[in-house]
This record gives sequence, C-alpha cells and structure tokens, in this order.
Amino acid sequence: MSSNNLFLKFKQHRQYFFISLLFVAIYFIGSALITPKITSVTENLVEDLIQGNLKSKENVVLFEFNQLNSYLIDAEKVIEYSAQTSAQELKDKLLFTSGLALENQNISNTFIRFLNADTDSFYSANTDALYAKEVNAYLNQKDVLKTKSTRDTIITKQNRVLYRKSCAVKLENGTSVTFGYDVDLLNFWDYFSEKYKGDGGYTVITNKNGICLLHPDTKYIGKKLQSYFETISIDKVLQSTIKINGYYVPRNDNILKTKAVSEFLDLEVLRYYDTIKINDTPLIVVVSFPLEIHLKETTQSIQRYFSWISFLAFATFMLILIVYRLQLKKEFVENLRVLEEKEQLIYANEKYQKENAVLQLNQLKKKMNPHFLFNSLNSLHVLIDLNPELSQQFVLKLADVYRYLLEERDGNLISVKKEITFLQHYVFLQEIRFNNSLNVSIIHNSDDKVLLNKIPFLSLETLVENAIKHNNITKQNPLFIEIRILNDKIEVLNNYMPRKQKVENSHRIGLTYLENTYLHYQIENFKTEILDGKFICTLPFIDLK
Repeated sequence: MSSNNLFLKFKQHRQYFFISLLFVAIYFIGSALITPKITSVTENLVEDLIQGNLKSKENVVLFEFNQLNSYLIDAEKVIEYSAQTSAQELKDKLLFTSGLALENQNISNTFIRFLNADTDSFYSANTDALYAKEVNAYLNQKDVLKTKSTRDTIITKQNRVLYRKSCAVKLENGTSVTFGYDVDLLNFWDYFSEKYKGDGGYTVITNKNGICLLHPDTKYIGKKLQSYFETISIDKVLQSTIKINGYYVPRNDNILKTKAVSEFLDLEVLRYYDTIKINDTPLIVVVSFPLEIHLKETTQSIQRYFSWISFLAFATFMLILIVYRLQLKKEFVENLRVLEEKEQLIYANEKYQKENAVLQLNQLKKKMNPHFLFNSLNSLHVLIDLNPELSQQFVLKLADVYRYLLEERDGNLISVKKEITFLQHYVFLQEIRFNNSLNVSIIHNSDDKVLLNKIPFLSLETLVENAIKHNNITKQNPLFIEIRILNDKIEVLNNYMPRKQKVENSHRIGLTYLENTYLHYQIENFKTEILDGKFICTLPFIDLK
C-alpha cells in the first residue's frame, strides 16, 4: 500500500523531479563546456605572468652583473684619461678602484699590471706568489691590442669557480696597463639566491659559450650546459635580440621557449631564453617555470573555485526551487481549502435560494387561493343572472385554474406551453371580472419548439396579477398587458399607471420569488424596469443541461 502511495506521489510531482534532473544535466554540461575555456584563459594568464616574471628576473640579473662590471668600467676610464696624469698617480687611482672592488663581497681578488719593454710590475690584494704567477700566465695568453682589450674567463680551481674579468689598455708611451678582478661565483650565487627569493621559477645564467655562471644547483656552475641548448641553439638565442637606442630587445614578440625536464627539479618545466648584454659582453638568461606548479595547479585551483561557485549556485537554485515548491504546495492547500469553503457557501446559498423560492411559491399559492377565489365567486354571482351559459364556462375555467395550482410536481419549473395554457384560463376569469378594462395579448411568432423551454412556475400569472394589483384600472384608462414569446426569453409589458395609494400587505412576494428562482439557477438576465411609460419584465428561459 505504501509503495502505491509513493508511486502516486511520484506521478503527481514528477515534473519537479524531471526539472531537477534537467538542471543537474545543464550544470554538468555547462561545467564540461566552460572548463576548457577556463583552462585556456588560465594558461594565457599564467603565460603572461611568466613573461612578466621573466622580464623582472632579467632586470635583476642585468642590475647585479652591471654592478660587478662597474669596477672594470671605472678602471677603463681611469686608464683612458691617464695622459694628463703621472705614472704614480695612475697607479694610485687604480689601487683605489681595486680597493672599492674588494668591498664587494662577491669579488675575491684584484690585480694590476704595468708592462713595457723595461719593466713588468704586478700589484694584487693576494700576496701569494703562486697567484701572481698564475695571473701573469693568464694575461700572457693573449696579446694586448693596440688600443684596448677586455676578457671574461671562467676559471675552475679546487672548490672554487672564478669569473675573471680584465681590461688592458696600451698607452701612447707603449706601456700596457691591465686591471682585473676575480668574482667568486659560488659566493655570488649564495648572495643572489638569498636576496632574490621567490616562487617564480629558477634562473640560470650562462656566457656566450654556454658555460654556467649561476645555477640553483651549484655543481653546474662553471660547466657547460649542453642539455639546455639541444632544442634551441646558442646562436639562435644570441641572435634573438637587436640593439635599439643602446638597449637590447627581442627581434619579435615571440620569446624563445621550450619544454624540457629539469635536471634540478626532475620535473617538466617551461624554459624561456633571452639575451642581456653587460657592456659588450652577451649573457644568456634561462628561466625555468615548473608546469605542474605554475600552470596545472593554478588551473586546477581556478577550476576548483569555479566548481565550488557553480555547486553553490546550483545548490542555492535547488534550495529556492524546494522552498518555492513548498510555498506553492502551501498556497495550493490554502486555495483548496478556500475553494472548498466557497463551494460550500455556494451550495448553502443555492440551497437557501431554492428553499426560499419554494417557500415564497407556497406563500404565493396560499395568498392567491382565498383572494382569487373570493374575487372569482363575486364575479360568478353577478354572471349567473346575466349570462348563464358564460357562467358555466367560468366555472370550468376556474376548476382548471385550481387543478393547475393543486397539481403535484417536482421542482418549481414548468414548460412555456403549460404556463401559457394556464395563463389563458386565468386571463379569461380576470377579463370577465374587469370587462373591457383589461386587455391581455399573447404574441408568439417563434418556432413551436420554444414552447418546450422552462420558466418558473406561475411566473406569467404572477406578473399579470402584479400588473392588476399595482395599476389604476378604469374604463377610461384600461390596462394593456402584452406577453411576447421570443427565441431565448419572454417579455411581459404593461402600461404603467400606478395607484396613488399603495396596496396594503404588498411585500413583493411574487417578484422576489422569481428573482430567487433565477439566482438559484445562476441566471442573471432576469430584470424589471420602467421604460417609456411601460413596466417591462424579462423572463429568460432556464436550461437544465
């Protein structure tokens, strides 16, 4: 039994179930369609951020290497303007520049050399004779040009990797002046990584030969990074920039990039390649961004947020739908209760109207019987002596009238034909009573089927009697009553000649009876009116279908 009730409830509310399923399907379809779009937009946003991060790292590298190179530039200027100074003054200025360079924690040693045909003077912060011998050997590997020569070399010794920078200038007197210093790349990486912390990937710097200067895994510093340039060659990277107004910028908007497996993170990374130049020395900047971290996690986070937002929106909608459904059900129950009460009131009202109409009909009969009988007997008394034959007809008509009144019937409706037949008997008696002062005519030009329609019992007699009772009837001013039988109604008209004194005990029982009868059958076309000196009453036909 309970399963049957459950099935019936499901059938009654299945439209809401299907609506819910539809919205669930829309939710998942929408999520499936929007997720690729979110991924695509996220990838573009992340790539824009990566490129911005790349430029930021390039600027950092450019700044730090320019700082390291600034002492070399200062020494070159001192040497270039040495023509106005003595040899001792030139030596003092270079030693001062050397002292400034040593203030930088990343510079381990400095050296100065004066070489001409007669003398070879060497000055260094490192007093070790082996160091002096090694530097001289390094400087002798390459002859000084006629004007100026610069060298950047990576030297690996024991547990140290040195980035040696030097410049040599030949003076007009034939003396070659060389200034240089060693940058400890391992110390430099510790300084660089500590100062520029962040989660925007990791940076690798190489020289134009692909030898590593900076790397988060220090074991690669000082070594050639062959794997970095397998897909994109060093020459291609070096040619990717051009010099415009003293600045090196990409030749086009497409920055060089490739996917690779990082030997440092052991993850798939996206590598961006670019070139910066320190003075005239090019350096290659390679920034690696882990795809798993910077792309997939970001995309998954956005998708997760979108899923939560979509789920909350869906849950909110479903909650609203449920609340609306409960409210609708509550309103439906309330409306059903009001409708039932209204139907009960209508039923009670109809019952009251019917009972009231029957009561008024009975009152009408009781009122009519003695009053009509008294008037009819008086008329018969006069008529017996004057016209015995007519008096016999009078008695027969009077008998027919009372037989009609006393006849048992269901309800209070009668056919038009029977009501007209009874009215003719009734009018015959009243015309004898009023002689020529009363004229009643029945006009029927419609189909005979109209006579089968229903009207209230005694409706025509009531209107004729009402006209006789309330109008002043004389030989000079006779009463004319006209009964018109139309296709959908009957109209009863009489000339309006109201009595000056109101009839005693007139309580409008007849008209009230007719009005309540039509109300009971919910017909609103019954009406009475006075128009153009005539009292008009409209009796609509009553259809019981």
